[in-house]
Amino acid sequence: MADQERNFRTHYYEKVGFRAVEEKKSIEILLKEQPIKQEKLIQFCLRFGVPAMYRIYVWKIILGILPVNQSNQEYVWDHREAHVEDLEKATILLAPHSIHAPKEYKMLQMKLIDEGLLPVEEVNQDDVNERDNIFLSIAGAVNSLVSSDVDLFWISTRFYKHISQSFYSSMQQFPDYMMQCLKKEEQGLRLYQHLNDHHVLTALPLMEWFHTCYANVLPETALERIWDRVLGGSSAILIYIAVAIFLVLRRPLLALQSTQEMVNYLKQIPEDCGDRIVNEALDLLHKNAGQFPIKPDSPANESGRNSAKSLSDGGLSKPPHVKSRQGSIDGNADKSLRSMIDSRSVLADFGRKSPGDKNV
Repeated sequence: MADQERNFRTHYYEKVGFRAVEEKKSIEILLKEQPIKQEKLIQFCLRFGVPAMYRIYVWKIILGILPVNQSNQEYVWDHREAHVEDLEKATILLAPHSIHAPKEYKMLQMKLIDEGLLPVEEVNQDDVNERDNIFLSIAGAVNSLVSSDVDLFWISTRFYKHISQSFYSSMQQFPDYMMQCLKKEEQGLRLYQHLNDHHVLTALPLMEWFHTCYANVLPETALERIWDRVLGGSSAILIYIAVAIFLVLRRPLLALQSTQEMVNYLKQIPEDCGDRIVNEALDLLHKNAGQFPIKPDSPANESGRNSAKSLSDGGLSKPPHVKSRQGSIDGNADKSLRSMIDSRSVLADFGRKSPGDKNV
């Protein structure tokens, strides 16, 4: 009887547009569990998306930034904050040019220092390699979603790690899958022919859309809902978002008659179209469930690690070989500098826990 009442309430809420009421109650129940079940949160993200008031907290748990045992979360977060403070001090010494740069560029320098990959020679903001440009786009999008540098650093780095390990090796196929899906739609065939005749699909930065999960492409309100599904393990949502962009903007695209006009239009998608695009993409995702044979790599297994090391499998060129500053620090820096930089090893267990670790 209780299940019948709940199903009736769910159906009623959805009909009158209050589906979020049930979602809020469900996520609160999941977050009260001891310990929190990470797998359930992942499934919730995949099916419903996360209510805004809980989104950042849930992302932190899924990405392994916070442990699933709530009694340990304050202790771990203190270490996370200290880790970022150490990196900020190191950035002032090792990359002073980033102090007055945009915040996402500063996060990139901190990430490179943390990984021991900061180049010896100063790299201009306009000359960063392709992979670092992807991180800059993601960090720029995260910056609009969070209020602290600590959140910005951890969510940006962990989200980038998650998608690079889970999805990048299969992304070369995404443009083909996208075109297949577009041609199948009732209103999509004519549009596909129009785009193809004007070579728009080859002129667009489709791989950049996929690799950045639409950072700098869609407004943040739409981006949050897409990233919920990405963290839920759905790479197919990235394909359907591209299809939805073309379908939602079908009329203005058909009215344009030059490649450059269409490309320019798609590089400045109207903000009020964001939610319509996501809703259309979710409908396509549900309608075509299982259509594409995409098997995401697991970050915990060898294939996941290999895909993270070789992003060129997903259409990215390997960055040029650069000499790291790590060697110069070990050889020439004074003891206090080495102590500060190497202090992050004390926090290595916290800074490098994989999303699957639950025993913190």
